[in-house]
Amino acid sequence: MVAKMAGEIPNNSDAAVTKREKQSAIVGRLLVTCFVAMRSGYPRKHLGAVFEELLVAMMIRVSDELGAPPRTASDVSKYLGLPRSNVRRCLNVLISEGVVRKVNEHGHTGELDWLASRIDAEYFVKIRGAIIAAADELKALDAA
Repeated sequence: MVAKMAGEIPNNSDAAVTKREKQSAIVGRLLVTCFVAMRSGYPRKHLGAVFEELLVAMMIRVSDELGAPPRTASDVSKYLGLPRSNVRRCLNVLISEGVVRKVNEHGHTGELDWLASRIDAEYFVKIRGAIIAAADELKALDAA
């Protein structure tokens, strides 16, 4: 095997590059659809302004689903690589909007009433559909 020089473009086949390009487009379409749909729940701000809040809320939901103990701002900060002050600000907003609730002195968990009020939310139906479509497209691409 010959060592590559820094910045040298690897000699990949056209088929491999074409496949990678299609995969990138599928993932890009998935993420754009998901973030635009998620943003619809935050009409007060643009996507960039609520991105950290979305990440914090999603991390709390994942943690809850795994049965982990309520997460502290420090836990969330370390996991997401965000400044603790940003995480605290996000948690305060999420608490005030009923998305997350405080547990014990420093823990946070998702608020099930918030989810219950959005059982059939249009944005979530769009997200699920986008994920299923992307998974199907990626599987078909791998099978080809």
